[in-house]
Amino acid sequence: MSQEPKPASRLEIFGWCMFDFANSSYTTLIVTVVYSIYFMGPVCEGAGLKRETGELLWGLGNWVSQGLVLLTAPVVGAISDFSGARKRFLLVTWLGSVLGTASLGLVAPGAVVLGFGLFVLSNLFYSSGENIVAAFLPEITTPERMGRVSGLGWALGYFGGLVSLVACYPLVKDGIDVEHSGPVRLSFLAVAAFFLVAALPTFLFLKERSVPQSLPRGRGYIAVGLARVFETLRRVRQYRQLFRFLVVFLVYSCGIFIVVAYANQFGKEEMEMTMGELMILFIALQLAASAGAFGFGILQDRVSSLLAIEISLVVWLAVCVCAYFTRTKLQFYGVGVLAGVAMGSSQSAARALVGSFSPVERSGEFFGFWGLFWKLAGVGPVLFGLTRQWVNMRTSILCTGVFFLLGIIGMLFIDEKEGLEAARKGSLNGRTS
Repeated sequence: MSQEPKPASRLEIFGWCMFDFANSSYTTLIVTVVYSIYFMGPVCEGAGLKRETGELLWGLGNWVSQGLVLLTAPVVGAISDFSGARKRFLLVTWLGSVLGTASLGLVAPGAVVLGFGLFVLSNLFYSSGENIVAAFLPEITTPERMGRVSGLGWALGYFGGLVSLVACYPLVKDGIDVEHSGPVRLSFLAVAAFFLVAALPTFLFLKERSVPQSLPRGRGYIAVGLARVFETLRRVRQYRQLFRFLVVFLVYSCGIFIVVAYANQFGKEEMEMTMGELMILFIALQLAASAGAFGFGILQDRVSSLLAIEISLVVWLAVCVCAYFTRTKLQFYGVGVLAGVAMGSSQSAARALVGSFSPVERSGEFFGFWGLFWKLAGVGPVLFGLTRQWVNMRTSILCTGVFFLLGIIGMLFIDEKEGLEAARKGSLNGRTS
């Protein structure tokens, strides 16, 4: 029988949260604000492609990278659990993402294939690391404080995105076009440096708590990882609330992926916002998202995870409807703040709920499933890109609200108490096996 792990110190929790602070620079600058516009604009248009084709390729790039993660996430998680090497797995994905981000500085206007391939590579490492670091959550806190700790990490993450955004502003303030491609490409190197330095506290303070197990004779880690995943799938009924939630999570995450991938483009096309105005918008969004993540984390612990997620989805639905009717820049700033609150709360609360529903000894594997369903949602931008071939941007955003409406309905079928009890029993079985 294995011993109960020692509770995490505040310093260790801080170290865990700092990875959210560090990797948010990638989400903010690469996925949302700068590289997305650079790829759909100077890179694709420099090769003679239409704007709509660039949008479709950007959505496809997101989906391909997430598709590669979903094929590997549960198995990688199971191997990290079995080998007791979560921290080493996190180290590899961190360095891979940093190097991949730096390599985006090589992408010149017109280099569509290179720009597409390097983005897929960097996003693959980034997304894999996101799953692995989340697997530490059930180890460093209790279900009663899961929402608060997850919310603190996510809130700090949005501050990381804000700091990196401000740091890179001098390089992109003159515009993201062919004429200013040199400074824009330097901003990708700056993001890589920020990610590299800001994540150091994670590896200094976060402890490896998973216990390595001996390999069965004649079997390798991949075979063991696959066997553990298949075993979990055979016991789906035991963890049915987790898998029900993951299906709902997949549906509404399609909408989140769309907003993250195309919000900046909406502001540029529909609102005719300058780069400076877009920067102000995203600063406001980051602050609102940070407040949403932390505030809803406290709500989640005090009231209910399900209620916190339901409210966040109602806010998301309101964002889509309001964006459709928005006609002024000031109105769009208001929609951006609302979207920030919804983004921070829905993502943080979902991570905490998965942590609460996961046995500690198999958290890497279970968060691998979380990553699988999260990456499947990467099909959202592809669907959006296809929709844009026939209808305008406003109508496409309005249609995105359907994903959040379905999520609201789906959450009504989740039993939180049953999910918590299944995780508790799974942890007890793991400690006595």
